[in-house]
Amino acid sequence: MPVRSSPLDRVTGNGRKAGCATDSEYGSVEPYSLSSLIVGSLIPPLKMDDAMLDNPEKTARLLAALKAAAPFDVELAPSLIEYLQAQNVADADRMHHVVWDLSYAGDEGGIICHLSRSEETGRALVVSLTHVRVPRLMPLAAAVLDYQKHRVKKLKKQGRR
Repeated sequence: MPVRSSPLDRVTGNGRKAGCATDSEYGSVEPYSLSSLIVGSLIPPLKMDDAMLDNPEKTARLLAALKAAAPFDVELAPSLIEYLQAQNVADADRMHHVVWDLSYAGDEGGIICHLSRSEETGRALVVSLTHVRVPRLMPLAAAVLDYQKHRVKKLKKQGRR
């Protein structure tokens, strides 16, 4: 059986090595990532927990559980209320809101709460779960608090908060 060479070993018509795989062999034409080209680099690899704020599995489970629990009441953090008032956001003076839906905004935003339905108000109010307080009697309160503490800790570690 012949040994298949790497696409990096291929030489193009002008004598240079190819930097991408062809459609026929690998299904797409995409450039190789820089990390796949740098072997034995002096740059230490990032640890997964340093690179990502959220644990993907835990976050997905919490998001699914919160979606199943919606709608539920939350309190806005005082700092968020001040910010929303400064931005002249309607209903910013109310401390208590209802979460109608939730989504995930990636590592940058985390789990976000949809506090007003745009079809009713014409505007959407969406805030990070990190900036709301759920009632202590809510079955998911401990999991939400753990998530919030974890995100705040990671954000501080990265100097982003």
